[in-house]
Amino acid sequence: MFLLRPDKPETEQDEAMFDASYKLFCERIIRQRLLVNNEVLRMGQLRQAFIDMVKANEGVDASNYRQDLLKKRLAQDFPQLAFHMPTKRNVCELVFAETLSKDALVDMLPDPSGTETTQSSELSQTDSDNETGRTKCQTTHEDTRTLYTAALFLKRLLSDTPGMSCPWPPTSENVNVTESQTVVPIGLYNLLSWIIGSTEEPTLDHYVNIDDDVHLKVLSVCQDIVYLASKGRKQTPKSLALGLPVRHLTGSSRIVSLLNRLGHCASWDTVLSLDTSLAQLTLVEVSHHS
Repeated sequence: MFLLRPDKPETEQDEAMFDASYKLFCERIIRQRLLVNNEVLRMGQLRQAFIDMVKANEGVDASNYRQDLLKKRLAQDFPQLAFHMPTKRNVCELVFAETLSKDALVDMLPDPSGTETTQSSELSQTDSDNETGRTKCQTTHEDTRTLYTAALFLKRLLSDTPGMSCPWPPTSENVNVTESQTVVPIGLYNLLSWIIGSTEEPTLDHYVNIDDDVHLKVLSVCQDIVYLASKGRKQTPKSLALGLPVRHLTGSSRIVSLLNRLGHCASWDTVLSLDTSLAQLTLVEVSHHS
Protein backbone atom coordinates (compact mmCIF):
# COMPACT_ATOMS: atom_id res chain seq x y z
CA MET A 1 0.00 0.00 0.00
CA PHE A 2 1.38 3.40 -0.97
CA LEU A 3 1.15 6.36 1.35
CA LEU A 4 0.20 9.44 -0.57
CA ARG A 5 0.36 13.00 0.67
CA PRO A 6 -3.20 14.33 0.82
CA ASP A 7 -4.05 16.99 -1.69
CA LYS A 8 -4.44 20.54 -0.47
CA PRO A 9 -8.00 21.70 -0.05
CA GLU A 10 -9.44 23.16 -3.21
CA THR A 11 -9.68 26.62 -1.66
CA GLU A 12 -5.95 26.65 -0.84
CA GLN A 13 -5.12 25.56 -4.39
CA ASP A 14 -7.31 28.31 -5.82
CA GLU A 15 -5.72 30.92 -3.58
CA ALA A 16 -2.21 29.93 -4.70
CA MET A 17 -3.05 29.93 -8.40
CA PHE A 18 -1.58 32.51 -10.77
CA ASP A 19 1.03 33.53 -8.20
CA ALA A 20 3.21 35.42 -10.68
CA SER A 21 0.30 37.44 -12.03
CA TYR A 22 -0.95 38.06 -8.49
CA LYS A 23 2.39 39.59 -7.47
CA LEU A 24 2.35 41.85 -10.53
CA PHE A 25 -1.27 42.76 -9.81
CA CYS A 26 -0.40 43.69 -6.23
CA GLU A 27 2.51 45.84 -7.32
CA ARG A 28 0.71 47.77 -10.07
CA ILE A 29 -2.80 48.02 -8.70
CA ILE A 30 -2.81 47.54 -4.95
CA ARG A 31 0.42 49.24 -3.93
CA GLN A 32 0.56 51.91 -6.62
CA ARG A 33 -3.08 52.85 -7.07
CA LEU A 34 -4.67 52.12 -3.70
CA LEU A 35 -1.81 52.70 -1.24
CA VAL A 36 0.27 55.33 -3.06
CA ASN A 37 -2.30 57.16 -5.18
CA ASN A 38 -5.05 56.72 -2.56
CA GLU A 39 -7.64 55.71 -5.16
CA VAL A 40 -10.98 54.06 -4.36
CA LEU A 41 -11.81 51.08 -6.55
CA ARG A 42 -14.57 48.51 -6.72
CA MET A 43 -13.92 44.92 -5.78
CA GLY A 44 -15.38 43.88 -9.11
CA GLN A 45 -12.91 46.10 -10.93
CA LEU A 46 -10.01 44.60 -9.01
CA ARG A 47 -11.12 41.09 -9.92
CA GLN A 48 -11.39 42.01 -13.58
CA ALA A 49 -7.93 43.61 -13.51
CA PHE A 50 -6.52 40.42 -12.01
CA ILE A 51 -8.20 38.30 -14.68
CA ASP A 52 -6.79 40.56 -17.41
CA MET A 53 -3.27 40.26 -15.98
CA VAL A 54 -3.46 36.48 -15.85
CA LYS A 55 -4.56 36.43 -19.47
CA ALA A 56 -1.82 38.83 -20.57
CA ASN A 57 1.06 37.27 -18.60
CA GLU A 58 0.18 33.59 -18.47
CA GLY A 59 -2.17 33.17 -21.40
CA VAL A 60 -4.75 31.50 -19.15
CA ASP A 61 -8.46 32.26 -18.85
CA ALA A 62 -9.06 33.02 -15.16
CA SER A 63 -12.64 34.22 -15.53
CA ASN A 64 -13.80 31.57 -13.06
CA TYR A 65 -11.56 32.92 -10.31
CA ARG A 66 -13.93 33.88 -7.52
CA GLN A 67 -14.07 37.39 -6.14
CA ASP A 68 -14.23 36.22 -2.53
CA LEU A 69 -10.93 34.31 -2.95
CA LEU A 70 -9.21 37.39 -4.31
CA LYS A 71 -10.58 39.46 -1.44
CA LYS A 72 -9.30 36.90 1.07
CA ARG A 73 -5.78 37.02 -0.41
CA LEU A 74 -5.77 40.80 -0.41
CA ALA A 75 -7.04 41.00 3.18
CA GLN A 76 -4.26 38.65 4.32
CA ASP A 77 -1.45 40.35 2.37
CA PHE A 78 -2.59 43.96 2.85
CA PRO A 79 -4.12 44.49 6.31
CA GLN A 80 -4.02 48.24 5.63
CA LEU A 81 -6.83 47.87 3.08
CA ALA A 82 -10.43 48.62 4.00
CA PHE A 83 -13.40 46.87 2.37
CA HIS A 84 -16.68 48.75 2.49
CA MET A 85 -20.12 47.80 1.16
CA PRO A 86 -22.07 51.05 0.50
CA THR A 87 -25.49 51.47 2.09
CA LYS A 88 -26.94 52.09 -1.35
CA ARG A 89 -26.22 48.81 -3.08
CA ASN A 90 -26.05 50.22 -6.59
CA VAL A 91 -22.27 49.77 -6.65
CA CYS A 92 -19.98 46.89 -5.74
CA GLU A 93 -17.91 46.68 -2.57
CA LEU A 94 -15.36 49.49 -2.36
CA VAL A 95 -11.67 48.95 -1.56
CA PHE A 96 -9.31 51.67 -0.34
CA ALA A 97 -6.50 52.38 2.12
CA GLU A 98 -7.77 52.56 5.68
CA THR A 99 -5.71 55.71 6.24
CA LEU A 100 -7.75 57.58 3.65
CA SER A 101 -9.60 60.51 5.22
CA LYS A 102 -13.36 60.81 4.92
CA ASP A 103 -13.12 63.94 2.78
CA ALA A 104 -10.62 62.30 0.46
CA LEU A 105 -12.77 59.18 0.34
CA VAL A 106 -15.78 61.16 -0.85
CA ASP A 107 -13.69 62.89 -3.51
CA MET A 108 -12.23 59.62 -4.76
CA LEU A 109 -15.43 57.59 -4.88
CA PRO A 110 -15.96 55.95 -8.28
CA ASP A 111 -18.92 56.92 -10.43
CA PRO A 112 -21.92 54.87 -9.15
CA SER A 113 -23.23 54.58 -12.70
CA GLY A 114 -20.40 52.17 -13.43
CA THR A 115 -18.24 54.51 -15.57
CA GLU A 116 -14.56 54.41 -14.66
CA THR A 117 -13.05 57.89 -14.41
CA THR A 118 -9.37 56.84 -14.37
CA GLN A 119 -7.40 56.37 -17.57
CA SER A 120 -5.87 52.97 -16.75
CA SER A 121 -6.76 50.17 -19.14
CA GLU A 122 -6.07 47.58 -16.45
CA LEU A 123 -9.45 48.05 -14.77
CA SER A 124 -12.67 46.97 -16.40
CA GLN A 125 -15.43 49.56 -16.62
CA THR A 126 -18.11 46.99 -15.97
CA ASP A 127 -18.52 44.10 -13.58
CA SER A 128 -19.16 40.52 -14.54
CA ASP A 129 -22.70 39.22 -14.99
CA ASN A 130 -22.38 37.15 -11.82
CA GLU A 131 -21.37 40.17 -9.76
CA THR A 132 -24.24 42.16 -11.25
CA GLY A 133 -26.64 39.41 -10.22
CA ARG A 134 -25.34 39.43 -6.66
CA THR A 135 -25.56 43.23 -6.49
CA LYS A 136 -29.17 43.11 -7.66
CA CYS A 137 -30.00 40.56 -4.96
CA GLN A 138 -28.41 42.74 -2.31
CA THR A 139 -30.20 45.81 -3.61
CA THR A 140 -33.55 44.03 -3.58
CA HIS A 141 -33.07 42.85 0.00
CA GLU A 142 -31.98 46.25 1.29
CA ASP A 143 -34.68 48.15 -0.58
CA THR A 144 -37.35 45.70 0.51
CA ARG A 145 -36.45 46.20 4.15
CA THR A 146 -36.40 49.99 3.79
CA LEU A 147 -39.71 50.15 1.92
CA TYR A 148 -41.39 47.71 4.30
CA THR A 149 -40.34 49.80 7.31
CA ALA A 150 -41.68 52.94 5.63
CA ALA A 151 -44.93 51.15 4.79
CA LEU A 152 -45.46 50.11 8.41
CA PHE A 153 -44.87 53.69 9.52
CA LEU A 154 -47.44 55.00 7.03
CA LYS A 155 -49.88 52.26 7.98
CA ARG A 156 -49.82 53.50 11.57
CA LEU A 157 -50.36 57.07 10.39
CA LEU A 158 -53.34 56.03 8.29
CA SER A 159 -54.78 54.04 11.18
CA ASP A 160 -54.58 57.11 13.43
CA THR A 161 -56.15 59.40 10.83
CA PRO A 162 -59.70 60.21 12.02
CA GLY A 163 -61.18 60.98 8.63
CA MET A 164 -63.93 63.55 8.16
CA SER A 165 -65.36 64.74 11.46
CA CYS A 166 -68.14 67.05 10.22
CA PRO A 167 -71.81 66.20 10.86
CA TRP A 168 -73.85 64.43 8.19
CA PRO A 169 -74.52 65.53 5.54
CA PRO A 170 -71.27 67.32 4.70
CA THR A 171 -71.81 70.51 2.73
CA SER A 172 -69.62 72.52 0.38
CA GLU A 173 -67.82 73.90 3.42
CA ASN A 174 -66.62 70.39 4.26
CA VAL A 175 -65.64 69.09 0.83
CA ASN A 176 -63.13 71.66 -0.36
CA VAL A 177 -59.35 71.57 -0.81
CA THR A 178 -58.61 72.94 2.64
CA GLU A 179 -60.68 70.25 4.35
CA SER A 180 -59.17 67.60 2.11
CA GLN A 181 -55.76 68.28 3.57
CA THR A 182 -57.01 67.67 7.11
CA VAL A 183 -57.75 64.00 6.40
CA VAL A 184 -54.32 63.35 4.82
CA PRO A 185 -51.36 62.54 7.11
CA ILE A 186 -48.32 64.75 6.64
CA GLY A 187 -46.08 61.72 6.18
CA LEU A 188 -48.17 60.36 3.32
CA TYR A 189 -48.44 63.72 1.56
CA ASN A 190 -44.72 64.46 1.87
CA LEU A 191 -43.72 60.95 0.77
CA LEU A 192 -45.70 61.23 -2.47
CA SER A 193 -44.26 64.69 -3.06
CA TRP A 194 -40.74 63.26 -2.68
CA ILE A 195 -41.52 60.29 -4.91
CA ILE A 196 -42.68 62.43 -7.84
CA GLY A 197 -39.80 64.87 -7.38
CA SER A 198 -41.87 67.92 -6.51
CA THR A 199 -39.68 68.80 -3.53
CA GLU A 200 -36.50 67.76 -1.77
CA GLU A 201 -37.43 69.28 1.58
CA PRO A 202 -36.81 66.51 4.18
CA THR A 203 -39.35 67.27 6.89
CA LEU A 204 -42.34 65.74 8.65
CA ASP A 205 -43.10 68.85 10.69
CA HIS A 206 -45.42 70.31 8.07
CA TYR A 207 -46.80 69.73 4.59
CA VAL A 208 -44.07 70.47 2.07
CA ASN A 209 -44.62 73.33 -0.36
CA ILE A 210 -45.23 72.25 -3.96
CA ASP A 211 -46.87 73.84 -7.01
CA ASP A 212 -50.63 74.34 -6.73
CA ASP A 213 -51.54 72.13 -9.68
CA VAL A 214 -49.38 69.30 -8.34
CA HIS A 215 -50.76 69.91 -4.86
CA LEU A 216 -54.27 69.05 -6.04
CA LYS A 217 -53.11 65.85 -7.72
CA VAL A 218 -51.13 64.72 -4.67
CA LEU A 219 -54.11 65.45 -2.41
CA SER A 220 -56.29 63.42 -4.73
CA VAL A 221 -54.02 60.37 -4.62
CA CYS A 222 -53.59 60.70 -0.85
CA GLN A 223 -57.35 60.71 -0.31
CA ASP A 224 -57.66 57.58 -2.45
CA ILE A 225 -55.12 55.88 -0.17
CA VAL A 226 -56.93 57.02 2.98
CA TYR A 227 -60.22 55.70 1.60
CA LEU A 228 -58.65 52.42 0.46
CA ALA A 229 -56.76 51.82 3.72
CA SER A 230 -59.99 52.12 5.71
CA LYS A 231 -61.85 49.84 3.27
CA GLY A 232 -64.29 52.67 2.59
CA ARG A 233 -65.15 53.29 6.23
CA LYS A 234 -63.43 56.68 6.28
CA GLN A 235 -64.96 59.04 3.75
CA THR A 236 -62.88 61.87 2.32
CA PRO A 237 -63.93 65.12 0.65
CA LYS A 238 -62.91 63.62 -2.68
CA SER A 239 -64.81 60.35 -2.26
CA LEU A 240 -68.01 62.29 -1.61
CA ALA A 241 -67.49 65.33 -3.83
CA LEU A 242 -66.59 63.30 -6.92
CA GLY A 243 -69.44 60.82 -6.72
CA LEU A 244 -72.15 63.45 -6.34
CA PRO A 245 -71.52 65.49 -9.53
CA VAL A 246 -70.96 62.29 -11.53
CA ARG A 247 -74.40 61.12 -10.45
CA HIS A 248 -75.97 64.47 -11.37
CA LEU A 249 -74.22 64.67 -14.74
CA THR A 250 -74.75 61.08 -15.85
CA GLY A 251 -77.41 59.59 -13.59
CA SER A 252 -75.53 56.33 -14.09
CA SER A 253 -75.04 54.02 -11.14
CA ARG A 254 -72.62 51.98 -13.26
CA ILE A 255 -70.21 54.87 -13.71
CA VAL A 256 -70.30 55.74 -10.01
CA SER A 257 -69.83 52.07 -9.11
CA LEU A 258 -66.90 51.84 -11.53
CA LEU A 259 -65.21 54.85 -9.94
CA ASN A 260 -65.91 53.31 -6.54
CA ARG A 261 -64.26 50.01 -7.49
CA LEU A 262 -61.23 51.96 -8.67
CA GLY A 263 -61.10 53.68 -5.28
CA HIS A 264 -61.90 57.19 -6.51
CA CYS A 265 -65.27 57.84 -4.89
CA ALA A 266 -67.84 56.52 -2.46
CA SER A 267 -70.29 53.77 -3.33
CA TRP A 268 -73.54 54.44 -5.20
CA ASP A 269 -75.57 53.91 -2.01
CA THR A 270 -73.44 56.42 -0.10
CA VAL A 271 -73.66 58.99 -2.91
CA LEU A 272 -77.42 58.51 -3.12
CA SER A 273 -77.75 58.87 0.65
CA LEU A 274 -75.68 62.06 0.56
CA ASP A 275 -77.77 63.53 -2.24
CA THR A 276 -80.99 62.73 -0.40
CA SER A 277 -79.70 64.19 2.88
CA LEU A 278 -78.58 67.40 1.16
CA ALA A 279 -81.99 67.75 -0.48
CA GLN A 280 -83.71 67.32 2.87
CA LEU A 281 -81.36 69.85 4.47
CA THR A 282 -82.17 72.34 1.72
CA LEU A 283 -85.93 71.86 2.31
CA VAL A 284 -85.47 72.45 6.04
CA GLU A 285 -83.52 75.66 5.43
CA VAL A 286 -86.13 76.90 2.94
CA SER A 287 -88.96 76.22 5.37
CA HIS A 288 -87.16 78.13 8.11
CA HIS A 289 -86.70 81.15 5.89
CA SER A 290 -90.31 81.10 4.79
